[in-house]
Amino acid sequence: MAAVILVFAGSIAGSVWMMYLLGADIAFARGAFMLHKTFQVDGFLTLIVMGVGYMIIPRFRNVQLPSIRLAYFSFLLVVFSIAASIASSVTGTDLASIGTIARTLGIAIFAAMTLWTIRIRPRLLRAADYFIALAVLTLLAINVMHLLGYAKSGSSLSEAQILLLFPVLMIFGVQYKTMPSFLGFIRPRKKLSAISFALAAAAAVLGLASALHNDQLLAIVFNAALLVCMAAFAGALYTFGGFDNSEILRLMQGEKKARYMYTIRHSRLAFLFLFAGTPAALAFNISNSFILYDLAIHYVAIGFIGITVALYLPLMLPPITGRMVHFTRFSSIPVLLVVSALAVRTAGDAAITLQTAAGVSYLLMSTGWLVVAALFVFVIMIHRSMKEEKSIVDQ
Repeated sequence: MAAVILVFAGSIAGSVWMMYLLGADIAFARGAFMLHKTFQVDGFLTLIVMGVGYMIIPRFRNVQLPSIRLAYFSFLLVVFSIAASIASSVTGTDLASIGTIARTLGIAIFAAMTLWTIRIRPRLLRAADYFIALAVLTLLAINVMHLLGYAKSGSSLSEAQILLLFPVLMIFGVQYKTMPSFLGFIRPRKKLSAISFALAAAAAVLGLASALHNDQLLAIVFNAALLVCMAAFAGALYTFGGFDNSEILRLMQGEKKARYMYTIRHSRLAFLFLFAGTPAALAFNISNSFILYDLAIHYVAIGFIGITVALYLPLMLPPITGRMVHFTRFSSIPVLLVVSALAVRTAGDAAITLQTAAGVSYLLMSTGWLVVAALFVFVIMIHRSMKEEKSIVDQ
């Protein structure tokens, strides 16, 4: 719930910042960028990764968390750090150091409990744990780096990318464990999985190094490794096909088929944005063009991470709420709004860079609000899909 509130707040702050950046006279918008980063990265992405980690990783093994109290304490520490960062941005009070310490401690607790839990070997698909462990260690390394004062000393894009890398790696871990069953019990390709993880580990190290040292070649190698890692992972999980599912589709009807198609379509669309964002980052490190910087971040943050969260949230809600989510009641409007927002952003960025259109600023101002609209429609859609449904326990 906290993550959902923060993603709304972060999207609104980002929309206001975009309007201010493009010339809108909004007096209170000066600090909107820092609020946008705090809400989205420090808040939403961190809390959603922690929430998924605390919920799903023990379920993969049918075990309990080592300590529920420590889990709540780590959550409170991260929430305190978010509040401290917001207070610093709004009031000018210097609470950043206290917030960074609290955040790092909270994430260290999360990392310790996660790594302790995944030491228990699961019956199937052990490689998923490697991606999850790498995601957790990357998150911890980023925060230790900030705690020691090494932030903003290297490539600005690499720093932004490494902040997005830990949720991407966590998504890879969860997808590696769940997508085979979603697609019809298709086991991942082992060789491609091994290649993908090796490159992911290399990319994490290169990304952290690039965030510390502003070296063009290092940033290029980081993005090249990341791109091949993503391609290998998509191939390992048959994301874009490679297996015959015609019999599965023939036998499926109603709710099961709607969920199957929702999963496949969202997964493929999300990976298309991931494949667009990483080459954009690679090209930015060669050309230093603002349009590529902006699109590299938002294709991954909104296109890949956002759409993947929209894919998994309806699948995770039933065991949490005890109520079924009916995919047959779903609408394509939220994902169409997200795609429209990114398409408009791309067109607007290109027009500003090429100076081919007057008044394009107003076009770009709409992109953030399209994402906010997508969030509202998505929440309403999920609520309606669960409405007037008996509890799973009662059934």
